Amino acid sequence: MKTLSYVVALIAAVVGLSVTTMRASTAATDITGTWELIIYYQPDDADFTATYVLKQSGEKISGEYHGMHGPAEVTGTVKAKSVAMTVTVHGSTAQFSGTLTSATTMKGTVTGTSDKPRQWSARKTK
Repeated sequence: MKTLSYVVALIAAVVGLSVTTMRASTAATDITGTWELIIYYQPDDADFTATYVLKQSGEKISGEYHGMHGPAEVTGTVKAKSVAMTVTVHGSTAQFSGTLTSATTMKGTVTGTSDKPRQWSARKTK
């Protein structure tokens, strides 16, 4: 009977650990904070750097762009590791799609900032 109790306790511990690990790995990283974002224009032109102050509420992103011709409103979504953001500055709308690569970095592709899609990356500074 004692052996059965140990087996049941061991199984309960393993199941509990597995559920906790699954929850942690499927939870999205909160991107609330200040991000330095770079759009890569090389070799055509110089890279562009701007600051994005973002707030995440569930899957929704809101915030502000600070850069050339800014500030401007940022909206978007985060779903697991996928990020989508939109910002309109002086009538031009940039649409960012990308991936969270860690809790403090993300990267992807942006359209609407030039004649072709460009790569971008961002690093959380605060």
